[in-house]
Amino acid sequence: MQTYVSPPGIAHGQYDIATDDIAAVMRRLHPRPTEHPDVLATARAVSGRRRRRVHPLPDGREPTPYTSEDRHRDLRELMEQACRSALRHAGLSAQDVGGLVVVQDPSPAGADQLLDSDLVLALGLPSTTARVPLTGLAGTGAVHALIVAEDMARLGKPTLVVTAEIHQPLPALTADTASPATLVRQLMAGDGGAAVIVSGETLTAPGLVIDETWQYAHPDTRTSARAEELGHPAQDHPGLAALPWLRPGQQLPDFALVHPGGPDPLHSLSGTSPLPQQALEPSLVGIAEDGDLGAASVLQMLARLHQRPPAAGSPGLLLGLAPGYLAAACRVRWTPSATTRQERLKSAYRAAS
Repeated sequence: MQTYVSPPGIAHGQYDIATDDIAAVMRRLHPRPTEHPDVLATARAVSGRRRRRVHPLPDGREPTPYTSEDRHRDLRELMEQACRSALRHAGLSAQDVGGLVVVQDPSPAGADQLLDSDLVLALGLPSTTARVPLTGLAGTGAVHALIVAEDMARLGKPTLVVTAEIHQPLPALTADTASPATLVRQLMAGDGGAAVIVSGETLTAPGLVIDETWQYAHPDTRTSARAEELGHPAQDHPGLAALPWLRPGQQLPDFALVHPGGPDPLHSLSGTSPLPQQALEPSLVGIAEDGDLGAASVLQMLARLHQRPPAAGSPGLLLGLAPGYLAAACRVRWTPSATTRQERLKSAYRAAS
């Protein structure tokens, strides 16, 4: 049985902001941490780029609180928009859905409420929808969710996968929370959500077929924790070395949608891994243009791939890497537009008569 992935539905923050303007506001509000070498280097690297945000840049100097309730509302709205778009792309209604996988990274305070039941109600999904909330997966989240959804789809449940990312709004940063790492994140990250349908039935739109899936967790949690703390390069990730599809003799992908946590790790992969530079181009362009959308990044890259699709049957790779310890991958193929099961039955009936 083949499993299909629909074109992604994408939801962006409503404000389109230049990274140069973000840097200028940071210098005005938090001059000391903005002078940190990491912040200055990131500002130079992203100069001239733009980021989509849920909240505008601040007008005044007083911080505006951003509560867990605010974050919950914003995530829910992005996810709902992305889901509705994904359903339209797949040619399905909410009542056709049998499963829902929600990827939701916890907030820094760990106070987020899970959104799966909210989305069932907001989207009008069947009350019997099987719900799987996932959290704490970092950059592997979307690929891990596709693997879970594939298992559900094989049981006859067209499954909706959705994820969203919102970083702390710049107006909410105080002198205590405006660390160099936080400011780097302000320049790199975007706010957005993404959703797809995973189905055992062929879909009317072009998209992916999942041929094989793979997951990895580093067995030594102490080593993993040190790797995350020290920020080891992506090419040193043990999961990358363990991935069997990149070993000698294997067919390498024509396209690779990879999220290793940002552009620097991605560039390091392009120079050292077996992945061809050309295959990584959709990932490099996506991170540069859209910023780091967390778990939603891989699905945003897939949306860009739909704008310039590969040839029918082209092999591909979806890969998520979390610093030091987690990896998830799907071996996929590009498939052109297909007919629905009902259309195939009608065609067979006409041919028989």
